Amino acid sequence: MTNINKNSIPEIERGIPLPSNIKSGWALTVSKMSEGDSVVVKNFSELNKMRSALSRAGWGSSTMELEDQTFRVWKVKKRFHKAQQKKQ
Repeated sequence: MTNINKNSIPEIERGIPLPSNIKSGWALTVSKMSEGDSVVVKNFSELNKMRSALSRAGWGSSTMELEDQTFRVWKVKKRFHKAQQKKQ
């Protein structure tokens, strides 16, 4: 069993509003893009971050690997599978 030092436990605060205007760099980029715009990202990790940011914002993405092993990512309308369309 571990001993917990009561002085090391942070104080819990309730009722503190979460700022709504804070966005990650990827979310900020997505918010500035229009449908059909694209960006080039450096690697597969950045590609996944950009695609996740687009998805969280309700958009889809189309991607292409470039000759220098970077990726181009387009902001497109989200596509739904047939099973998802029936639920709507």
